This record gives sequence, structure tokens and C-alpha cells, in this order.
Amino acid sequence: MRITYRMMTSKYSTNLNSLSSDLDKLNTQVATGRKYAKTSEDVSSAVRGYQIRRNLAKVEGYRDNIQHADGFLTNSETTLGQIESSLAEATDKILQGMNSTQSEGDRKIIATELRTIQSQLLETMNTEVTGMYLFGGTNNQKPFEVVAGKLQYNGMKLDDLVKGSVEANKLESDSMYVDIGLGVKFDDTTGEVDRNSVFNYSFPGLSFIGMGTDASVIPGEDVSNNLYDLLGRIATEFEKSDGDYSFDKVDKLYGLYKENSLKTYQTTTEIGAKTQYLEFMTGRYETQNFNLQERQTEVEGVDAAYTYIAFQSQKVAYQAALQMGTSVVQQSVFDYMS
Repeated sequence: MRITYRMMTSKYSTNLNSLSSDLDKLNTQVATGRKYAKTSEDVSSAVRGYQIRRNLAKVEGYRDNIQHADGFLTNSETTLGQIESSLAEATDKILQGMNSTQSEGDRKIIATELRTIQSQLLETMNTEVTGMYLFGGTNNQKPFEVVAGKLQYNGMKLDDLVKGSVEANKLESDSMYVDIGLGVKFDDTTGEVDRNSVFNYSFPGLSFIGMGTDASVIPGEDVSNNLYDLLGRIATEFEKSDGDYSFDKVDKLYGLYKENSLKTYQTTTEIGAKTQYLEFMTGRYETQNFNLQERQTEVEGVDAAYTYIAFQSQKVAYQAALQMGTSVVQQSVFDYMS
């Protein structure tokens, strides 16, 4: 069989193009670290890789949500610490005022100091971080305000709220939630998110400040349960003259104040428990993220050393083919025109 010049050049051109294509593919693999550049090159691996990347995106979303919730809880815990400090300072002032050696003038000075602590307490309860009030639930306005001398929460007078009532439960459950991968579910009846399937990271302020009144402390009087108004009531008693001042009333009011103050410490403990849970979930997702990345490398990645050696070998073969072309392709008159 006679081998023509056209047959040789055609075969040479085909082989050279094949070498060039393989070299380009290996070059892309070395540069990107991926087995394929297009789905059509490896459909099976591409489908598995897509599923892995989707899971990685979900894990990253959960980690972002955890970071947000953890930051919010940290700010809440810090602010609660400030509230606890104010309450502890108020305790010292009350005990100082209850001392029998205090004169009427001394008690009035202490009453003024309690009013100052009241103002500090109100300001701290309305702490805002990045446009969100720490203890206001989903409300984007200041949750606590004093109207006609009485504390209100999200427009509701705390004295009028009864623990366990529909209104109180609604305000206490008005919290902020985030999806951290617990398996979000929806109520079949209401269509709302099942709150047991998401993470609650906020604490409505009325849950630890207190609500309602207590008629058993002082006969004939409905004493406020919330710490703000309760401090004001004690200050009012200290402001009275010697003839009207009642140690017994202050003692009873102080007992209620100490009892209700415990709620803030309980809330701090709850925040600590939630923070620890988030730390556990963070570690879990870090491990899951690492495993997914390892799996992604197995499915989509290349062996860097092997691929680089193959690339260099292919490069040598391609250059050798180019040099061989000088003996395959005939010289023309243009090669002598120099």
C-alpha cells in the first residue's frame, strides 16, 4: 500500500491535536486540582460532587447561623451581668437604708441612689446591638418604657400581665429562632414552624424582670413584681418621714425583691447552657465539614503528584511531536525565502 504525503500529514495532524488536547486537559487539572472541567466529562462524579457541595453549603449555612446566635447570646450574657451588678448594688443600698442608725435624711439619699439605679437598669434592659434589642423579642423598637410611673414591655403594662395568661404567654414566646440543622418542621394546622425544630437564642426581658402584682406582701396593696417598679416602691418608702416610714414594709418589699432577683441568675445559667450546646454543634459541623471536604477531594480532586508528572510527560511528548513535524512536513519554497 502506497503511503501518500497527504496521509502522513493527516495522521500527524490528528496525533498532534490529540496530544495538544490531552496536554490542555492535564494543564487544567494541575491548575484547578479537579478531575473534570465540564459535567459531560464525568457525569457520575459530577452528580456526586454536586451533592457534596450542596451538603457543604448547608453545613456552612448552619455554622453561620450558629455564629450569629452565639454572638447574640454572648452579648445577652454580658448585658445580664451588668443588670446583676445593678441589682447587687441596689441590694447593698437597701440593706444600708434598713439599718436602724440611718436618719430620715440618710434614707432619702439612699432613695435617690435607688432611683439612679432604676434609670441605669432601664437603659441596660433596652440594650441594642446591630439594630436588635437583646431583650425585646422580635420587636425592633425599645421594649421597655415607663408610662405614668409604671414599667411597660412592648406596649403592655407589666402590672396588668398575669403569669400564664394568653397575653403573657404570647409575649414570653416572642423570641428569635434560627435553623441550626435540627430538622425544621411545620405545624400541619397553622403552617407555622415548629419551635422545637429550631434554636431559640433570645430571652424576652419580661421573663426575668417580672410581671403582675403580689397582694400578699403588704395588706391592701398590689405590689409590682417587676424589679424596676419594685425598686421604685422601696425608694418611695425610704423617702417617707420618720413618722410614716415603716421598716416592716421595707423588709417585706426587700424579701420580694430578693426572690424575684433570682430570675436574672437563672436566665444567665440558661444562656450558659445554650452557649455550651452551640459549642457542641460547632464542633460537630467542623468535623462534618472536614469529612465532606475529604469526600469532595476523592470525588472531584486529582492526585497532585501523579497529575503533575503526567503533565510533564505529556509536555515532553508534545514537544517531541512538534520536532518530528520537521521531518514529516515537506519543505516549500517559502522556507528558502529568508
